[in-house]
Amino acid sequence: MYSNIDMKTQEAYELAVQGLIRPMEKSPPIITGIRCLQFAPPEFQLEVHCLHETQQYLRKIVHEIGLELKSSAVCTQVRRTRDGVFTLDDALLRTQWNLQSIQKAIWDCQLKVKTELEKTLGHQDKSLLQTADAEMAHAADS
Repeated sequence: MYSNIDMKTQEAYELAVQGLIRPMEKSPPIITGIRCLQFAPPEFQLEVHCLHETQQYLRKIVHEIGLELKSSAVCTQVRRTRDGVFTLDDALLRTQWNLQSIQKAIWDCQLKVKTELEKTLGHQDKSLLQTADAEMAHAADS
């Protein structure tokens, strides 16, 4: 199974031909940027821009920075400020975890997701975008 699609079906074949599904490979973490936001010994704050990372990987990076400085460093907090097209502005506070707030957040983010899909898929498969439009219209009527 891949993306809830049995790989031995006609549906999987058609999606693979269109380039919409690919085998999932483990990608190594890639750091695209790192900077020190605050340095007040013995503490410091880093901003790390990376892809395919895990919290464990980020903690390891901090530890390795300590080793390079002939000292020790321990990560005390990890805060994700962006994941794909979503930023902190799209996040809900714990006090906002109720049906109305969640529905509103989903509605507000649909345009962002649709725009990203259009950029990613381009001309490959307009039927997916039409389906997304229909679902958005149906959700608005509900």
